[in-house]
Amino acid sequence: MLDYGCATQPYRGLFGPGIEYVGADIAGNPLAQVELSEEGDVPLPDSSFDMVLSTQVLEHVVEPARYLSECRRLLKPGGSLVLTTHGIMYYHPDPEDYWRWTSAGLAKVVKDAGLHVAEMRGVMGLASAALQLLQWATLGHVPRRARRPYTIVMQRLIAASDRRHSDESRLHNALVLGVCAVRPADEVQP
Repeated sequence: MLDYGCATQPYRGLFGPGIEYVGADIAGNPLAQVELSEEGDVPLPDSSFDMVLSTQVLEHVVEPARYLSECRRLLKPGGSLVLTTHGIMYYHPDPEDYWRWTSAGLAKVVKDAGLHVAEMRGVMGLASAALQLLQWATLGHVPRRARRPYTIVMQRLIAASDRRHSDESRLHNALVLGVCAVRPADEVQP
């Protein structure tokens, strides 16, 4: 599997020893086994991977359609893209921050790249997302000794609020969106 935009590889430990894990990232990441081209392409052959993992990367790429087409190119027919990206979120450049997605917009760009959306979910509904953003916006103003109790109280409020959201409402107003998409298995390999 390919972790495309791997950063610190926070999910590497979730994959067992039988999984060949390849991290790809921009120049300067010593953890990456593969360095992306200046355009963000992965210098590996077509149909190389059963799975591409992309966590919180799509909002940082200049050309999302190109990135998703590259995901499709790298997947074997029948292979899966597991992607998360921002819905409602604050600005956070790394190195830049370009996009926010709705579920409909994310589904469209994924389909336009030639992938089939198998499943999509939203993480944190509107009210719980608003509370999470409030916590992030105010935590630096809370005295250091009170930050832990403040965070505990806020997280309990966020969890209670999120239980009130249906899966559908989370999908339409999510802090983070997750999608599992598949490269059609009936494609003829090049």
